[in-house]
Amino acid sequence: MRLTIRIAIIASWLLFLFLALYLPSWGIFPYEEKSINLFAWGDTIDPAVLSEFEKKSGINLRVSYYSSNEELLVKMKATKGVGYDLILPSDYAVSLLKNANLLQPLDRSKLDFFDNLNPSLLNHAFDPGNRFSIPFEWEVYGLGVDTNFFANRPLPTSWKAIYDPGQIDYKIALNNDPIEAILFAAFYLFGKTDAITEEEFSKIRTLLLKQRSWVEAYSDFRPDYFIATENCPVAISISAKIKSIQEAFPHVAFIIPEEGSFMTIENFCIPKSSTKAEYVYQLLNYLYTDTSILSHHETFGFLPATLSPREQIDIADWEKKLLFLSREELAKFHFIKKIFPQQRVIDLWVEVKSF
Repeated sequence: MRLTIRIAIIASWLLFLFLALYLPSWGIFPYEEKSINLFAWGDTIDPAVLSEFEKKSGINLRVSYYSSNEELLVKMKATKGVGYDLILPSDYAVSLLKNANLLQPLDRSKLDFFDNLNPSLLNHAFDPGNRFSIPFEWEVYGLGVDTNFFANRPLPTSWKAIYDPGQIDYKIALNNDPIEAILFAAFYLFGKTDAITEEEFSKIRTLLLKQRSWVEAYSDFRPDYFIATENCPVAISISAKIKSIQEAFPHVAFIIPEEGSFMTIENFCIPKSSTKAEYVYQLLNYLYTDTSILSHHETFGFLPATLSPREQIDIADWEKKLLFLSREELAKFHFIKKIFPQQRVIDLWVEVKSF
């Protein structure tokens, strides 16, 4: 009798363990955890805002970070997007993800803020009609300048301050980014960023090799600090990074080259594989509230993609000009993009840095 009872108890426990392990996968009693897997740049999403969203919504956020669009693209392609519910690629990466069929179309009826988006940031070539992406933050490239160094000479206003040996008697700092380096050089030499010929590529190579002699650093960190610490009087930087140091280093100015420059838009997208769109739209509507947008601007300095916070932000005159640019004025800014195969870009960059 006792043996029978023991066998029954053991069998009951085995059945319980079996059901606990396999019942969820059978879908008899479906359960979906209220959670979102967010994959984003490390310096674009305010943790305080995310924490408030979790408290108010009851939705758990699992956040992981990438350091480049290339890292995001590799992981999205390797996993087919499985495991990610919301991502934040830059403009050219949106196009690549869309072409790889890794994004799902957006349901605008679930976006409370869409009419508040800056129309100048919508309907660009990387996502016509914004079927797959929503702009969140943006920034422009320009010259970070040490005004103390230029106290007795005109401030630089042209890309010549980076490329023309006839007027450069100082060191400069650049981002350690071969795509940017080749694109900026192409724009300086030819005034274009498309249809670069082999002959033009050869001229870009010559210019970058010549430039090497007056480059203090190709920085993976932040070239703006080379200006702040007066190691270099000129650097190519993004607007947000210059803004972040201007209070502590008022001698640092941000100048957009007169020939035009480049911009980048960080966009939210929902991977095609995500099954948590209901929760994602709740998060998006929260992130685009004025309170959230203002907090993000104060924390990171990026320019907001919505219209209503523009009058509430305490910003410098150069930032205000950017915020109120018309679509026509914004046309002076070009998007970062790949204009040559990745391996050729890498090979040239290795040659430049070892020159």
